[in-house]
Amino acid sequence: MNNNEPKHIYQLELTERQAKLLSWACDTIARIIEGQDRTYQDMMEAAWEKRCKEATGKMMDDEWDGGWHNMRHDAERMSQEMKKRFWGLEPNALNGVHYDHNGDTLWDIHQVIRHQLWQDNPNHQLYTVDASEAHQFGDEPLANIKRIIQKESK
Repeated sequence: MNNNEPKHIYQLELTERQAKLLSWACDTIARIIEGQDRTYQDMMEAAWEKRCKEATGKMMDDEWDGGWHNMRHDAERMSQEMKKRFWGLEPNALNGVHYDHNGDTLWDIHQVIRHQLWQDNPNHQLYTVDASEAHQFGDEPLANIKRIIQKESK
């Protein structure tokens, strides 16, 4: 991105589901940028399980398309191969924050949304990662989020 571009401030209104999806997307893409292979593995497994459910009616099947356990082994092997080939990282190594400016900014957005969703949950746990306020890692100021409509309990 070009840091010489004019700086603008935008406002975006989201439903709770949209906020959760945006938070998930920012978390996932930040981890992909950093080369965290488990993220790829999770996505491959979810795609296989969706296809399996459509074909068999169950998410885990030991017979369909080589079986669930074989698929997991394949997903782990492929994600580790990608990590080694493209990031030069061994299976237990990872790049974290400060590896990439875009990844850091996406991680910051995820933290802000995650914490707001935690605050809005009346049954939230006190000692979870989402209980912590966002810590800025990116070079952009932290995003702001606030709930503007509160649903009435039924």
